[in-house]
Amino acid sequence: MKMSLKDGLEALTAQANAGQVSRRAWIRGMLAAGVAAPAILKAMGPAIAQEARGFRVFNVPKFTGFVFFELARDGSAKACEETGCELTYVGTTTADVEGQVQVYQNLIPQRPDVLVTAALDINAPVPALSQLRQRGTTVVTFDADVAPQGRDLFVNMAPFDVQARAMLESALANAPEGGKAIWVAPTPTVANFISQKEALDALIASDPRYASIEFIDTLYAQDDPEKSYTVGASAMQAHPDLRLFISGSGISVPALNKAIEDTGRRGEVFATGYGLPSTMETYITNDTVRQYALWSPFSFGYMAAWAGILMKAGELAAEPGTSFEVPGLGMREIGENQTANLNAMLFFTKGHDTFETGIPMEM
Repeated sequence: MKMSLKDGLEALTAQANAGQVSRRAWIRGMLAAGVAAPAILKAMGPAIAQEARGFRVFNVPKFTGFVFFELARDGSAKACEETGCELTYVGTTTADVEGQVQVYQNLIPQRPDVLVTAALDINAPVPALSQLRQRGTTVVTFDADVAPQGRDLFVNMAPFDVQARAMLESALANAPEGGKAIWVAPTPTVANFISQKEALDALIASDPRYASIEFIDTLYAQDDPEKSYTVGASAMQAHPDLRLFISGSGISVPALNKAIEDTGRRGEVFATGYGLPSTMETYITNDTVRQYALWSPFSFGYMAAWAGILMKAGELAAEPGTSFEVPGLGMREIGENQTANLNAMLFFTKGHDTFETGIPMEM
């Protein structure tokens, strides 16, 4: 006699309780059957539903007021809602390293259960984050990492060679013949920008497909739209044969496109890399830019908070080779240096310029 879905799930749960099926396999089966995450958490008993309930999760972005981090905050809030945790969103209003460190220091006496954060500097936050960890806080970095001693897990958007390939593919979609390019970063000490540029250089040197792209300079724009605009306008004046700006900053890329538009260089110079559909809509519509890339900030924040909550509840050890299920995303594996990847890169072009219609990058 054919077993009903309800009976099948009950049988799977009984096997898990008896130790015959791993918890990971049980979660995967429940998700595949369409069981909602809150119901799964409730069924898991004290391991998460009871232990995680009431966890205080803090989300500290690079700075507040930028839509990328607001969307990531919403993702973290969703993970907290599903696990019965409480989310607090706090940060500086500008890209201020000292200010962000002060935010971390202010959290130390509060003893958060989980801290989810995107760091402005690779080293400066480490002493404060280390103190938080010593007091029992699980620290998960996302978007921009710190030195390993300052956190338990880094959730990256994708391996850096994949990130670099997404940027270079977007560069060639704009300027198929390649040309002279300038890399634009916030400062010299933001971890993900350092790693992105290293990966870009390595791909250009090793893959003939990208050999036509030549970086002639690196400029710093402090993740500030006005600074990015000024830097871009000055660079185009200084380099009449410039073909590309490439940046991993969702703030710099639209500002650079505005500089291109305002100086009459549309079709001659292109600014690409990473951008948000909401801030790039004008430039993709009027052909100032033909393609750029990004991933879902909501999913990014969700995965970072979800992993932190699992770790704090004792359901996930941040050890290389360990896999865990992220509802809506699937299985993710922790690799070397306690890093897990979101792996959900999208390309945006005209007609495919929203998170719903973006073109998935083949990983």
